[in-house]
Order: sequence, then structure tokens, then C-alpha cells
Amino acid sequence: MVPAFIFRLAAFGAFPLTALASIERPQCKANPLESTWPRSTQWAALNESINGALISTSPVASSCWNGSNYDSPFSCQTVESNWSSSVFHASLPESIGAWIFANNSCVPPTASGYTEVQGCRLGGLPSYIVNATDEQQIATALRWASDRDVRVVVKGTGHDLNGRSSGAFALSIWTRHFRRLERKTAWKVPGPANTTQDVIIAGSGHGWGDVLDFALSQGRVVTTGQDPSVGLGGYIQGGGHGPLASTYGLAAQQVLQMTIVTPTGEVLIADDSQNTDLFWAIRGGGGGQYGIVTEYVIMHFTAPESVNFGSIMLAPLNEAGENASLDAAAVLFKALPNLMDQGVAGAMSLASGEAAGKFNPSAPSETKGAVATFAIWSFNMSESCLDGLIKPVADQMRAQGDNSTLSVSYSASNVGNYSTFCSSISGSNTAGAGGISSSRLLGRRHLEIPHATLRSNLERALVAQNETAGTYMTIGLSGGPGVINKPDSRFGAILPAWKSAYLHLLVGGASASPNATVSPTTALSENAEWIDAHKEKLWREWAPDSGSYMNEANPYNTHFKHDFYGANYERLLQIKHKYDPNQSLFVLSGVGSDKWEYNLQSGKLCRI
Repeated sequence: MVPAFIFRLAAFGAFPLTALASIERPQCKANPLESTWPRSTQWAALNESINGALISTSPVASSCWNGSNYDSPFSCQTVESNWSSSVFHASLPESIGAWIFANNSCVPPTASGYTEVQGCRLGGLPSYIVNATDEQQIATALRWASDRDVRVVVKGTGHDLNGRSSGAFALSIWTRHFRRLERKTAWKVPGPANTTQDVIIAGSGHGWGDVLDFALSQGRVVTTGQDPSVGLGGYIQGGGHGPLASTYGLAAQQVLQMTIVTPTGEVLIADDSQNTDLFWAIRGGGGGQYGIVTEYVIMHFTAPESVNFGSIMLAPLNEAGENASLDAAAVLFKALPNLMDQGVAGAMSLASGEAAGKFNPSAPSETKGAVATFAIWSFNMSESCLDGLIKPVADQMRAQGDNSTLSVSYSASNVGNYSTFCSSISGSNTAGAGGISSSRLLGRRHLEIPHATLRSNLERALVAQNETAGTYMTIGLSGGPGVINKPDSRFGAILPAWKSAYLHLLVGGASASPNATVSPTTALSENAEWIDAHKEKLWREWAPDSGSYMNEANPYNTHFKHDFYGANYERLLQIKHKYDPNQSLFVLSGVGSDKWEYNLQSGKLCRI
């Protein structure tokens, strides 16, 4: 149940007044200590103009705090038991998965980042939320906010690693109730030619699990991530990779049309024949920046008849095997582009230190080597064919050591249909904390380098600030033929590095965390500094011509223009200014964000 709108100036209590006053700067977005902040009567008028759809933000974990002025619809026990569920956070108007980007300002006692001193206040959560059910409500609210210099954020599901779905003193647009979902077998393709196409039309309030289940019920599939709770909006707008990407391409490459509401209050249809600049930007140019998409028309494909699923497990058996494990990992990485060209897909974890034991219990504790768990899948390929491709690679890996120092195992079997396969790799218990990771796209040229260099790069990628704890790297076989072979017209504003990418690497390793003396702002700052010195530096040496997948990247990347947008940046900046002239929409490392500073501790967003 969505809480009824209650007129109270909750946002005034979001931060200590002294903290706000001490960092007063000119040209800031409206906040409660400035005369530009709308009065309660103005918020009431907005609420009336959008048919009572305005919600005064109430943190869900407020039920865990005695004396809280907020009204949570759930008991503290329910909140605590569901805090790690992305599905739970997606169902709430204000809640997000990576709570550190809300300044950890109202989390339950059992949650990561809890400190009593943070208390229960709005922190980095928006002040008000539009529980939108139609585009006109959004248009009215966006124009209202733009005219009053109020920051706007958009939340679909809140499954967001970069803090884009929330923001202090903002008006949030919640798109969850845009739930259209249908298949049109003869949808008219925009343009003068009288052609039709078989498509799925999906509201942006859906999670991909809903859309995939609908497609599978008709023998079809769509490009999704592995977590079914991920929403359509930010996923598509950042590119969108997943289990089918190397076969059919990124999600942004499947979009044929969208309905979008701009910050100036226009409801537009964007496709290849109208509002083409906006259509180009939304397909890969970054979520929450140009407008709010309420509906997508997307392509779909025949579901695979069979799926083979297997794994390669790699681990050093002792200290003597640590070097051999890194050599074996380098052999595997170098083989991946050729395997992908022949129809192999998958995802891999490469871990070090104590983290390695989570992926392979047989690995020595605190290993300085590499422990790999490579999940392999192939569609409509015989088991013998898959074995013929993988076994030679496993043999080459074993040759880097011997039976006493290195363990390399391979197994595979047919798991049936795509639905069964998805169930085996999916999960939604990834929410409730948050931090900073770094990512890089690697092409064939970045892997076909001298063995010693590749091995050294992998070892550096696994460096952790806490060497004993170690870290892990997630490697997605996310590019390859399905992405690379798409025509230029289907790329939109997707980072050009995807045109030659095979692998997506995502890794952390920083260890600063909020506590009674370290604020979320300080922890994020310290983590970002360490990540830049150790991981971003590595990427710039290893693959300087490439970039990052912005949905799973470092939001404090000092080279974000190049790494997230590449050669598309200047054109995207022009489009941003055209459709959002008052800069209502702001996200970290967004287009034009270098002209602004967002202070998570104070909540202020000000021009630099």
C-alpha cells in the first residue's frame, strides 16, 4: 500500500541546519533553507493538479527507529528480513538498492552501514514523489519542478549501483505503475514504408522478469540481465547486457520506439522518424538525464530450444600453485573471444584472498593467486560440440601447473529450455548496501597481448585494499558477435567501445565503510580515491581506447566523459541542453554533471 500524501515539511529535517548553512553556495537547486524552495501551499497545488498523486517521502525503515516522525507501512522485522531483496525495494516509492547513496540516513539496525548517529531522516532520499499513472501527470510535475528550479530524479525499480534513482531535496518520478505489456505481431514500423514488425510493448514500470516471463509464454525471449528485478529504464538507457547479449545484442539495440516525457513538459514519441535526436540519446546515452521514458517498443526473438550449461573451476591447491593459477587464468581470458565467436556465452568470477573461498571452498584461505568460477552456456548447441570447444582450453589451463599445485575441472550438461536456465542463474538478493566498483570493456586486441602482460594485468585487477579479505572480479561475456555485428543504426548513443568489445570486467577492492566516525560521504570519497589509483589507472594502461559500462561503473570516475560516452559526449550534451534546458535532471557522471557539485552530506546540488 502506497502511503497517502501527508502535508509535512519532512525535508527540513533531512540534515542538520548548521551543516546546510555552513556550505551555502550560489546557483544551487532549490532546498528548504533557500527562498526558492516551494511553500507548502505550492506543493499542495501541485498535488491537486496531478490528481492527488504526490507522496511525502517516508523511509521504509522508519519503523525501526523509536520516535520517528515518518510512517512506514511495514514492521521493522519485515524490513530487516527483506532488506537485501531488490524486489522489496522496487515495490516502494522511495527505496533504492544501494542505500549508501541515500546517505544511509534511515536503515534498519541489522543493515550494512547502520550507525545510530545517522538517525532516521530523509538524507539523500527525495523530498516528494509523484506516484505517476499517466504521462500527463509526469509532464505537469516536470514542468512545475523545472520552473521552480527543483531537482528531479526518476525511479523505476531502484536497482541502481550509481545512486541515480535518488537525490536529496528532489522531486522523484516513480514509474512503477506504467505496466502495459503486450505483443503486437503487426506493429507498423515508423516511416514512409508500409511495413510491420512483431514486437513487444512494455511499460517502464516493469522488471525484466515480468517481460521475460511474458515473452517465454509465447516461445520468445528478450535481452535482459540476470536479476529479474532490474527495470527497463536505466538498463536500456545505459546499454543493457545480459545472458543473450552475445547472441542477440544489447537491450538498447532492440528498441524501436519509446514514449518519453521531457523536463519542459512535453510528451513525445521518439523513433527513427520523429524526435530522432532524443531517440538516439536514450539508446545508451545514460539513464535519468534527458527525460522520463514510460513505454518501450522492443524486438524479441525465438527462444532457444535447448541450453547446455557447464562450468570451469580453477583454484591453486597450495602456495606453490598461486602463480600457476594466474597463468591459467590468462590462458582462459585469451581464449574467450574465439569461444564467443563460436557460440559460447557465460559469466565468470575471478577472486583472491578470503573472497576466493566464497567461489571455491577447496581453495586455500587467503590465496594470493586466482580462483575462477566460469559459468558457461550455449544455445542450440550439442553437448559434444560444446565439449569440443571447452576441453582443449581446460587442458591448456592445466598445463600451467600440475596435479599437486593446480585444480582445473570442467563439466557440462543439457539443462533443458531457456526458462529453466534463467531460473538457475537468476537472483534478486543483491540490495541493501552499495559501494564503488570499476569496470572496463575489453576487445580482442586487449586480450591478444603477451602472456606475461595479460597475467600481470589480471593480478593487478585483483589487488584489494585489504589483502587478507581480497576481492573478486565479475567477467561478463557480454559483447561479441551479437553486439558487434549490429548495424550502426541500432547502436544509438551506446558507448562506441561496444563495437569491438567481448568482455565486461567489474571489480571493486576498496574497503572503507561508513561507521560511527566515517560518514557515507567520506567512505565514498576514500573508496573513489583508492579505486582511481589502482583500478582506473590499470584500465587506462591496459585498454586506454576502451571505456566502461556506465550502469556498472565508478560514478566518481574522473574520466567519465571518455569512459562512459566516448565520442558521443558533445552531441549528447547538446541534446541534454535542448530537452532539459534548466538542468532539472542530474546524475553522478551524467552528461553536463561536471558543471555541478552534489554534496551527499548536506544534500545541496550547486553549480561549480
